[in-house]
Amino acid sequence: MLFYGAAVLVIGTVVGYVGDHQFDSLTLILGVLVFLVGLLVHYGSRLHYVQVTEGGLRLNGVRKHDLIPFSEIRQVRSQPLEVLFSAPNRRGLLLRSLRQFERTPACVIRLQADPAEVKRLGRGAGRGCAIDQDLILLVKDAKELERTLLLRIPRRPPAPASRRR
Repeated sequence: MLFYGAAVLVIGTVVGYVGDHQFDSLTLILGVLVFLVGLLVHYGSRLHYVQVTEGGLRLNGVRKHDLIPFSEIRQVRSQPLEVLFSAPNRRGLLLRSLRQFERTPACVIRLQADPAEVKRLGRGAGRGCAIDQDLILLVKDAKELERTLLLRIPRRPPAPASRRR
């Protein structure tokens, strides 16, 4: 988008000047507007990020921020999306916009919250999504986020072992 705005600006100005040796103000304004829209889209997409703070995991979006306390995080794992969605009950749930990231490791966070809250957090996480209790985050380094969160989430006692007779 940014490239197209710059191209319209340059090509329109050159063609307008060569044609009648005057700058065409309409083409110049259109090129500048497309360039500014490209800048907004380019830098606006960088406003979605995940940050580990003292209070919990902070999901930052363009207009809102959500904080997930460490006490609500039950489990953290890192795995590619194709593995996560390979279960029979999840095969059709992979969003079309996420198919290009099938082999990319994602950070899967199991939350101790109701599914509606997890789904709301998934929508606010940018390219993230949510399934049941799992919040799926596509981040640059999913393993590093997993390591950082594992150090901060409270340890849960192991489940009692079943007795064999």
